[in-house]
Amino acid sequence: MKQLINFFCVGLLISVSHLACANVVSISANELIINQMSDVAFKIIDVRTPEEFAAGHIKGAINIPYDQIEAQTALLQSLKPYTLVVYCRSGRRARIFEDVLYKRGFNLQHLEGDFLAWKAAQLPLIRSN
Repeated sequence: MKQLINFFCVGLLISVSHLACANVVSISANELIINQMSDVAFKIIDVRTPEEFAAGHIKGAINIPYDQIEAQTALLQSLKPYTLVVYCRSGRRARIFEDVLYKRGFNLQHLEGDFLAWKAAQLPLIRSN
């Protein structure tokens, strides 16, 4: 019986965390490109490691690794008035980042397909190395 209760609790926690992420809308690469040419361009947040970021990232992206949210509190607070478009390599780290910031009241969008889709579409990348 105890295992059943534990299983139920874990399932409930997973469901609740997915509900929070479900409130983050997606934006396609094409929509993001168009937005970046507007007067109200979103802020793009790359939550991959600094090494991944240096190897190639979307123009204008700000690198805030998903596991450094607390260390980047001041930067994040300065970005709170903006819509943030978040991406990582495949989506897992971005969802973790989005879950934390969503609970803090940030306006978020998730880049559909993340970096892998951007790269597969042969869209432009900036390299820092």
